[in-house]
Amino acid sequence: MVLKKSMAKTVKPARRGKAAQTELSILKLIQSSPSISRVELAQASGLSTAAITGVVSSLVQKNILIEGPSLAGGLGRKRVGLMLRQTLGYVVGVDLGTFNLRVTISDLNGVSLASHETPTQMDRGRDQVLRHTCRLIRETLREAGIKPGQVLGIGVAFSGVIDVEKGIILSYPRPGHVESWRNIPLRKIFEDEFHVPCLLEDSVRAIAISERTNGAGRKYSDFVYIDVGVGIGSAIFIHGKIYRGFNGSAGEFGHMTVDEDGPLCCCGNHGCLEAIASGATLIDMVKGALKKGVPSKLLEIAGGSDKITLEAIAEAAEANDSLAFRSLTEVAGHIGTACADLINLLNPEAIIFGGAMFRAAPELLIRQVQQLVRRRAMEKSVNDAVLLTATTKSDAGAHGIAKLIAERVLDEVMERNLI
Repeated sequence: MVLKKSMAKTVKPARRGKAAQTELSILKLIQSSPSISRVELAQASGLSTAAITGVVSSLVQKNILIEGPSLAGGLGRKRVGLMLRQTLGYVVGVDLGTFNLRVTISDLNGVSLASHETPTQMDRGRDQVLRHTCRLIRETLREAGIKPGQVLGIGVAFSGVIDVEKGIILSYPRPGHVESWRNIPLRKIFEDEFHVPCLLEDSVRAIAISERTNGAGRKYSDFVYIDVGVGIGSAIFIHGKIYRGFNGSAGEFGHMTVDEDGPLCCCGNHGCLEAIASGATLIDMVKGALKKGVPSKLLEIAGGSDKITLEAIAEAAEANDSLAFRSLTEVAGHIGTACADLINLLNPEAIIFGGAMFRAAPELLIRQVQQLVRRRAMEKSVNDAVLLTATTKSDAGAHGIAKLIAERVLDEVMERNLI
């Protein structure tokens, strides 16, 4: 992993014996499930209860693990939950989105200590956006009472085309921003600024990690998360792990061609799903209809054509506005058709829909998508697939990338504590 290369600058790798490797594997299990009990650890690891007791005792003595309050167990028994000591170190999660910039500070258990959200202000240019991001990180650290030396790593989620291994933004295919965000070494920029390892990841994957950990994805090992906002992206989970593909580009659901003669997409292709069914496309579609004089309650609900949002369109559709309802139904139909192909290809347990559009009109959209999927997908696969909406909030990307960087820096924690 590229992060390990970064850590090599400050942490000299050590050979670990079998005991140390076992301790690391147990730490990772506890990190992924804070408040897990010894009995649950034994079940998850395949080790005996006696072996788990020995490993846990060693980690408690080294002041790496702490025991939480007793929790109710089966048959009236109390179980003692285990978690990483909070003061081992902290991580920063940054979701650098098209419209909103979100920063969260968390400990290695994933407990958030402070968070901030502010407009990204992409129109002010790349350099200004990066300076703004660094200021917000420092402000959030101060609010959390965390000193820079206590930070072990920074994770940044970005919604462009990225090279995760090299930590580079290859492009940001949005009108007006293509050239300024081409081949930007974002990981190095943040490492030079804060002097800690940085991880760059796709924003949809970061959101999906949060959904897998704290949302609807907790129940499923094989599922696809689809995010519909300004653009359309996805993350694929196989056996509980994200599938990245040969060179890390898996999940470009929004760039499936659904209409060969369709409109030009920001990626340069024609007829991509994103070009005909994203949130940005939906808003443009509605504005175009209004300009042509199509009657609608939307102007009254939104307070003007320039103030039309996904939420306003959803509200109008709920009020039986024909334009809003037809427009939402049309984009849902395109998404449903593409999802039918996805189900036929991957046979997932579930497809989870998130993003601004599904937060705005969850019931209407999921109902329309389900109808299309049932008509077009293979019967056996579609009967076994669950379609549902995400339960995490709009800050899921920041929390998801914080979790990813926390997992990566656990090796450094081991070195610091001489495990």
